[in-house]
Amino acid sequence: MSSSAPAQKPVEERELLPANVTPTHYEILLAPDLEALTYSGKVSINVRIHESTKEVVLHSNELELSKATLAVGDAAPQPASRIDLRKEDETAHLHFAQQLEAGSEATLVIEFRGVLNDLMVGFYRSRYTDAQGTDKFMATTQFEPTDARRAFPCWDEPTQKATFDVTLRVDEALTALSNMDVASETPAGDGLKDVRFNRTPVMSTYLLAFVVGELEFIEAHTSGKHNGRPIPCRVYTTPGKSARGKFALDVAVQVLEYFADVFGIAYALPKLDQIAINDFESGAMENWGLITYREVALLVDEASSSSQARQQVAYVVSHELAHQWFGNLVTMEWWSELWLNEGFATWVGTLAVDHVFPEYHIWTQFLVDDLNRALALDALRSSHPIQVPVRRSADISQIFDAISYSKGGSAIRMLSSYIGLDSFLAGVRAYLQKHKYANASTQDLWSALSDASGVNVTEFMAIWTRTVGYPVLTVQELPGGAQIKVQQDRYLSAGHASDDENQTLWWVPLRIKAAGAEACNSSAVLTARSAVFDVPAAEAKWYKLNHDTVGICRVKYSPSAVANLAAAIAKGELGINDRIGIISDAAALATSGHSSTVDFLTLLRAYSNETEFVVWQEISQRLDALQSVWANEAEAIGSIRALARTLYSPLAKRLGWDAVSGEDSLASRLRALAIRAAGFSGDAHVAAEARRRVNAFFEGDRSVFNSDTQRAAFAVAVRTGGRAEFDKIRGYYLDTANPVDQRLAALSSLGFATDAALVDDVLTFALSERVRNQDLHQAIAAINTSGSNRQRLWQWYCDNYAVLAARYRASMNYMGILLRLSVAEFTGNSRADEIEAFFAARDTSKFRRVLDQSLEKIRANTRWLEKDRSDVAAWLQSNNY
Repeated sequence: MSSSAPAQKPVEERELLPANVTPTHYEILLAPDLEALTYSGKVSINVRIHESTKEVVLHSNELELSKATLAVGDAAPQPASRIDLRKEDETAHLHFAQQLEAGSEATLVIEFRGVLNDLMVGFYRSRYTDAQGTDKFMATTQFEPTDARRAFPCWDEPTQKATFDVTLRVDEALTALSNMDVASETPAGDGLKDVRFNRTPVMSTYLLAFVVGELEFIEAHTSGKHNGRPIPCRVYTTPGKSARGKFALDVAVQVLEYFADVFGIAYALPKLDQIAINDFESGAMENWGLITYREVALLVDEASSSSQARQQVAYVVSHELAHQWFGNLVTMEWWSELWLNEGFATWVGTLAVDHVFPEYHIWTQFLVDDLNRALALDALRSSHPIQVPVRRSADISQIFDAISYSKGGSAIRMLSSYIGLDSFLAGVRAYLQKHKYANASTQDLWSALSDASGVNVTEFMAIWTRTVGYPVLTVQELPGGAQIKVQQDRYLSAGHASDDENQTLWWVPLRIKAAGAEACNSSAVLTARSAVFDVPAAEAKWYKLNHDTVGICRVKYSPSAVANLAAAIAKGELGINDRIGIISDAAALATSGHSSTVDFLTLLRAYSNETEFVVWQEISQRLDALQSVWANEAEAIGSIRALARTLYSPLAKRLGWDAVSGEDSLASRLRALAIRAAGFSGDAHVAAEARRRVNAFFEGDRSVFNSDTQRAAFAVAVRTGGRAEFDKIRGYYLDTANPVDQRLAALSSLGFATDAALVDDVLTFALSERVRNQDLHQAIAAINTSGSNRQRLWQWYCDNYAVLAARYRASMNYMGILLRLSVAEFTGNSRADEIEAFFAARDTSKFRRVLDQSLEKIRANTRWLEKDRSDVAAWLQSNNY
């Protein structure tokens, strides 16, 4: 049985390049042709020979290597006698006639050609439209995790750090960017120029970047207070869009100084560029000194972008800037340590947003956006540990998920709360200082934090990062009313864990808070299967574990304790984080069968006077999940919607449609939530008003919406309207003059149509050239909210599987995203069997985790429905819904 004692580091098999030859420096020349959409290149690599050999093996993927030579010391170069390209492991094997002796240093020169692909990986092309309406291309890169090898031959592993000299040979009218500042520009003939960049620090290949195209920029400088000098910061865009980069630029100049202060180390490069890319698969990429973004993650229209979009830009910029230290300056030693990059950036990115924009209350939003997202995924048997063994390249992309990001960030939040923020940041500073320009492991971080705090962090955190799952804490009040017994067991959304699944004993800070107490008991920690703790359960009006919802756990109370907490919620005695945690736990426990859905529905009544957006966000997500699982229960679903109207309609009526002077962004977002939820639950007045305002909006009256209510009204109008509303909103998406976040909101709204013909239109439109490959999921995501159209969506996925697999062959993780959207809302074990059968003869190795998780969710939801169907129906009837 596991315990909170230090876990042994697992032995991990990794498919790595031979260690007999390693790089120290690259000199790269690339010449992209934006007309032919190809490029030629030459790379000169300084290498060290550690073991005598006649063969050099490095990574290369979909490149044509025309020539390779190797010169040892001052000797004449010898050509490769044979070049073997091995597609299955993405390597090039260079054979030489003469032995390369151990201890020598050599220069390897390779000439090659490649295609500027349309796969959004490697060195690829991105399409944009210029002011004259002409389609053009820019060239850009996406190398993480293993696609630098698609751009040039290299040792494409995180530990194979080197320095880089980059030269881009481009049309003299174009702008060329890379990680470093420009060293020189010289004519290269035929209307071309060579743009040579200064040498990079020692870095991993996945952080290298190049961009070539017609670009404009805006610029500002940091104060230099903590960096020792002002850092020039720019936001680049395609022509005509740079003004929309001002908000992100303002965030960057503040956060870059903030992190230099927090980390105690100045930003390492001479400049920071951020650039919006039209075609970009992920949200953003932290390339050192040249951060690339989707447009929606970087650009804000000051007049029209929603407050949610502004906040998301602030967070994504902060997250990527955190990587400039945590990931770039100090890099994980292997992809099994991905959480060191992403979990930490999730936490410290939130810390930075809270510093710059305290009015966002971002740590409260963290509970819904990150903690509960992590808890949902980690409640599946098909989840994985934070530190997950990664053997081969095909496995890596599958762990860029809520475990690495959100559970990793939540674990850091829990730890920093326990040892104190000052001690935590002192440990981080020591960790960065010790390992800068090198690689590090989770154990290196734990050691630094232990030294800084005087607490053996490894002893209790290893269990959180090396084991899957988390506990449900069952609380029992003992006779006498002065003590409680707390027992921990693994929580699974599909039901109670078996004995074999329930072996882990987590280290769980209980953070017990009783009514009237000024602070929680932060010293109470559960490390055994069960233990007894002093709590004045009989005297206090209420008590709560996991105060402020900091821990990674669910809590199950006795019925009387729940009733006391409900009364406290109704009276406004509990803080916002605790109100979120209580309703979240109640819903999760109902799903798994640890309690009943009726208990959750009864508890909801305590929230009837709730005023906070983030609490309503959690409630709405939980009610949406209930409506999704009960979607095909003809009688019950109408009653559930009637229940929802009793919650949302009064809220929508109280808040109205129009902004109130002086209200903050969360109040505005609450109004939008109420409108959407009331309209979707059948409030005829709200739905009619949404359609009226949408029509007025398209007749030219833009005052009918603020930036937040527009998205909600579009969704309600499509759900409750018809072809006329659908076509207008699709037209809004197609108008590229509109802000990108609002355009994508319009695209997402189309999937809320219930009419079969309109849904077919959405599915056809999603695959057309009018929807970028990166945005296809936006077009189809809402279709699964209509129970009657789920089969139509799944059939579309099956019918177009070959097309989709070809389109996303270089980023098959996206196939997993599309799969999840297409099937995860189904109920019925036979449906899960059908999906499993469809994939039985297909290669799912690159999205197997998502497939397994989707199937498990279907079966868990089926069990939930079967377990509580009759009880929910009886409760709804008895309460006259």
